[in-house]
Amino acid sequence: MAEVFELRVEVPVPGGSMVYFPATVPSTGDVESFTAVEWRARRGANGGATIELTYALIPFGMGNITLPPVDVITMPLEDEVDGQNIPGGSIVGVWEERQPTVRYTRSIAPPTIWVAPVYSADDVVAGMSPRGPEDVVGFSWSWPSMALVLLFSTVTGGAVVTMTREWLVNRAEPAPVTPHGPISLDQARRQALAELDRLLAAGPYPAERAHELYQESSGIVRGYVERLDPEWGPELTSTELMDRLKSRSPDGAALAAEMRTAETVKFGRLRPGAEPTAVHLTALGAWLAGRPEVRS
Repeated sequence: MAEVFELRVEVPVPGGSMVYFPATVPSTGDVESFTAVEWRARRGANGGATIELTYALIPFGMGNITLPPVDVITMPLEDEVDGQNIPGGSIVGVWEERQPTVRYTRSIAPPTIWVAPVYSADDVVAGMSPRGPEDVVGFSWSWPSMALVLLFSTVTGGAVVTMTREWLVNRAEPAPVTPHGPISLDQARRQALAELDRLLAAGPYPAERAHELYQESSGIVRGYVERLDPEWGPELTSTELMDRLKSRSPDGAALAAEMRTAETVKFGRLRPGAEPTAVHLTALGAWLAGRPEVRS
């Protein structure tokens, strides 16, 4: 009971499909999800792919427990659908953006599991029962001990207040500022490339680090793009920034597609694995390396 275990599901995906699966399994009275799903895709038979889903679950019931089903939608690929590319020309979409369809929904029913009880039937027959409240609150407390605890807490609280006041005074003093000279657009581009190369070299990245990595990589590219025009500041959303870039640069559409994927990872439940993450970083670096000068 309350010991995390993994439910692993393999889903065959025909080539040219759109795939949706939930980030968590439905909660029941006996089991619920512990973390979001981790997934990875590999090449499958007949030009398709196989997706491996791993759900971390935590049980709260005892004995034989029926695990909740996992619904997976596999449907023909539609044009202009956002998502993560996988082998076979298929795309993994965001579960919340799926179109309800019974025809393409496959409900996978996992087997039951056995959860060892924390007590046995013999314990119940022997009269095992919860202890009374007198051990938690009541006159059975040791009042001299409680007085010592109260005195110690008062002294500790006074020391914490004094240290906090000194910290606030020191924090209010302005820190020395090191002046930084302006850098050229080409220098900014080279710095962004170096940062992306660093991220790529530190891989491969598991799915649980996707949110952190996509947030950092998109921030690197956005920092460079904001330098292209004084009006492209941080007050613009990433979507607005990419729309303006596409109107000024013929190669902006490729970057916009990668940034849309990053937004889906940062604000949705898409968690790409190592291979699609490396492709994403490579695409960002290729855009920076081959980006022509953008002029008004």
